Amino acid sequence: MKKNILSRILLVLLAILMVAALAACADVDKTGDWETASYVRDTEFGKGAKTVTVKVIADGQELTFTLHTDKENLEDALVEHNLIDGDEGQFGLYIKKVNGIVADYDTDKTYWAITKNGEDTSGAKSTLIADGDQYELTKTVSPW
Repeated sequence: MKKNILSRILLVLLAILMVAALAACADVDKTGDWETASYVRDTEFGKGAKTVTVKVIADGQELTFTLHTDKENLEDALVEHNLIDGDEGQFGLYIKKVNGIVADYDTDKTYWAITKNGEDTSGAKSTLIADGDQYELTKTVSPW
C-alpha cells in the first residue's frame, strides 16, 4: 500500500517537473511579430574571444542571444550569425529584420532601435563591441 502511494506521488512530481521543463524551453510565443521569428528561445552563437548579449524585444516579448565573436562592430557580429537583414546604405545596414521579425518604416512606421548598455547608439555599423557589452534591439513605432 505504501509503495503504491509513493509511486503515485513520484509520478505526480515527475509530471510537474516535465511541465516545468517544457515551459522553460519556450521563451516566447510564436504569435504576432514572433510568427516569422527564426528563433523563439534564448540561443548562443559563435566561438570568438568577445562575449556579448543581444536582447530582441518585439510585440511585448523578448529573448536574448549570446554571441561569441571576434568582430569589431555590432553589425558584423549580427550578420555573422544571420540575425539581421536589411538594405545597405552609406552608414551601414539599414536593419529591417532582426531574428526574422520585420520592422519597416516605409510600410508601418516601425524601426529597430538599438541600445548599448542602456544608451542609444548611432547604428550597428558604428557601434564597436567589447567583451561583456549588452545590446537591445527593440521594434519601435515611430511617433512621426
